[in-house]
Amino acid sequence: MSASLGPVREVWAQRSRARTRGDLLYLLYVVAMGAVVLGLPALLSAGRALARGDVLALLLSAGAPPTAIALSLAVAAGLVGLGAVRGPALLPPFFTATLAGGPLPRGRVLRRPFARALLLPLLAGALPAVLVAATLMAADRTGPGTAALLALAGVGLGLLWGGAWSAGQLLRPTPRRLLILLVGLGAAIAAAPPLMAVRELARGMWSQSVAPSDGQVAAWAVGLVAAGAAGIALCTALLGRLRGTELAAQATRWEAATTSATATDLAGAAGAFRALPAAGRRLRAIGGGPTVLLYARRDAVAWLRTPDRCAGGALAVLLGAVALGGAPLLPGPAAWTALLLGALALRTGAGAFVDGIRHGVHTLGAPPLLGQRAGTQLLLHAAAPGLLLVTFGALGGTLVAVVVGGAASGPVMLPVAVAATVLAARAWEAAKGTMPLALATPIPTPQGDLSVLVMLAWQADAVVVPLLGAAALLLVLPSGPGAVLLTAAALVGLLVLLTRRRLRELQA
Repeated sequence: MSASLGPVREVWAQRSRARTRGDLLYLLYVVAMGAVVLGLPALLSAGRALARGDVLALLLSAGAPPTAIALSLAVAAGLVGLGAVRGPALLPPFFTATLAGGPLPRGRVLRRPFARALLLPLLAGALPAVLVAATLMAADRTGPGTAALLALAGVGLGLLWGGAWSAGQLLRPTPRRLLILLVGLGAAIAAAPPLMAVRELARGMWSQSVAPSDGQVAAWAVGLVAAGAAGIALCTALLGRLRGTELAAQATRWEAATTSATATDLAGAAGAFRALPAAGRRLRAIGGGPTVLLYARRDAVAWLRTPDRCAGGALAVLLGAVALGGAPLLPGPAAWTALLLGALALRTGAGAFVDGIRHGVHTLGAPPLLGQRAGTQLLLHAAAPGLLLVTFGALGGTLVAVVVGGAASGPVMLPVAVAATVLAARAWEAAKGTMPLALATPIPTPQGDLSVLVMLAWQADAVVVPLLGAAALLLVLPSGPGAVLLTAAALVGLLVLLTRRRLRELQA
């Protein structure tokens, strides 16, 4: 059989709904014009809004480059782990079985989906770089040439992230874990100097304005693009070594997730990516003792059955706590950015430890075993993850407090309070149930049907509510620890009442 994909593409192009070359050119035209007419002005406006003294002081300080390197390496480590779940070189299950699993060269078959998937890390790397360049240009701290080089450096960073994502798909479990540890260690080493310099914020590297020269920016841009291109070329050459069983598993998982997401079942879409238990089969989940300890033991054994997911969740919670602990110490938009990233990381990491709460909600339709109703099971299953999240929150905040060297309680109080709020929000999210059909009622307007916005709002509340709670806690933090505790207690109590109401609605 011919190794060319030409005959396959000819057959596929004969479909009644196949896109013609004109359709593709029109799509490219729409995307390009949208980026020029909408995207670029939005970035320039955001740059003008961020061109303020506190933001410029951080961007031009000596601590900004190592911080950027640390964040980039941390993202790369996360992408390596993501490649094990959903890699960039992926086809639908049908094409995975017929093309990637057929006599055609697998590497050639996977090149096109691999190239399409690289657009995501490219945008993720280029957009922040363009935003930084727009901010510096708005403040007259750099010219168009240097701004273009910064954008080029962002493209190179995106290529490196794409290579890390592909490496996670190509490597076996043990080398993948070693690579994640190595890249994570590099991120920690890069982050150490700027973190230690926070202790001397008024006279350390964060107060030293060291604007890079055009030559330095050009060297970084060329180096990043060259390294990224080399990494992508190497990964492209190795696509043929991808294992068919893993490709099929990832394709099936991704199709199930996209189907659930299309049906507005985002919880089901997220559940498609949860790791299956593969370790600790001989661990005893049942034992004696009080009921609370029995449930905590069951939850702990369930965590240990998926060690990679458990370790990733714990690391995300700890990093989120560190970011939340540093938010009160940062000025202006930097504080809110740290709060947003920290709350998102803490919420994402907490998902690995609340399977017991989800199980308690799923027992609503079953007869109550041992006289324990769903609400009681939720409370019992919340003990272990609550203790874990609060402990990691206190640990992350304590690390920030030790590094800063101050006596303020804010860096410790904020992560602990946000951890408690996130756990309550996770329980409220688990009791959400299916979307009411009334929300899908069409809302005709001259601009089109707006019912999709209502459905998106219903889905997004699981993420928005923890972020709003974290923002409220940061706002009351200057009033003292008592105000933080009262606000956290009020938020948790409100979420508990809302969870109880949802459970009653599900039981009705």
